[in-house]
Amino acid sequence: MQRREQTMSAERRRRIAMDAEQLSAFLDGSAEMVVAYVNADGWPVGALAGAERHGEEITVAFVDPSGAAAEVGVGDAVCCVAEEGASYDEIRGAIVRGEVTTVATAAGRHRWTVRERNISSFDFAALADPGPGGAG
Repeated sequence: MQRREQTMSAERRRRIAMDAEQLSAFLDGSAEMVVAYVNADGWPVGALAGAERHGEEITVAFVDPSGAAAEVGVGDAVCCVAEEGASYDEIRGAIVRGEVTTVATAAGRHRWTVRERNISSFDFAALADPGPGGAG
C-alpha cells in the first residue's frame, strides 16, 4: 500500500521547472552566481562570482581564497548556481552543469568560460495556491 501512495503522491506533484523562455531570461539576468568545483582532495568548493551569459556559455569571474580554483583547467566539470527570492513563494533558481572552455588567472582573480551541458531549474511560485476560481 505504501508503494501505491508514493506513486500517487508523485503523480500529484506540480512541475516547478521554468519553461525554456523563463529559464533563458532568468540566466541572462543573473549577474552573480555561485561557481562550484571539486578540489584536489575531492571536496566541493564554491565561490561567489560575477557572471555574464552569452548564448550557451557563462563567463564567471571570482576570487578564490582557498587556492583550489588554480587546479581547475579546460575540460573540467563545474556548476554555476543562480537563485533569487525574498520569500519561499518567490524562490527560483537554476543549476547549470557545464565544462570549462577557457581559463584565465591574474592577480588571484579567476575568469572561466563555462559551456552549458545540463540545466535544472525551479520556481516555487508554481506551487502557490491559485486562489478561488483558479486552476490547480
